[in-house]
Amino acid sequence: MDNLGVVLGGILLGLVVIFLAAFLGGTIVYWIWPHVIPIVFPAAVASGALAGTLAWWKAVLFTWICGILFKGSSTTSSSNK
Repeated sequence: MDNLGVVLGGILLGLVVIFLAAFLGGTIVYWIWPHVIPIVFPAAVASGALAGTLAWWKAVLFTWICGILFKGSSTTSSSNK
């Protein structure tokens, strides 16, 4: 029973860390979006294809989606010949 508590506590701690990282990343996107996107893509913002500003929650969701779609992967290969 004690091991189950440790495992569940570890899972809960991992989820909290993931959510905090996503909220922090979303907040950073929220802060820099209006300063970068209109400069990099002025025609797309002017035509309405891209938003010039984002709501905070949409920035968090955007960060989550990018994290899922563009997840980095690393592979290592050892060539000990």
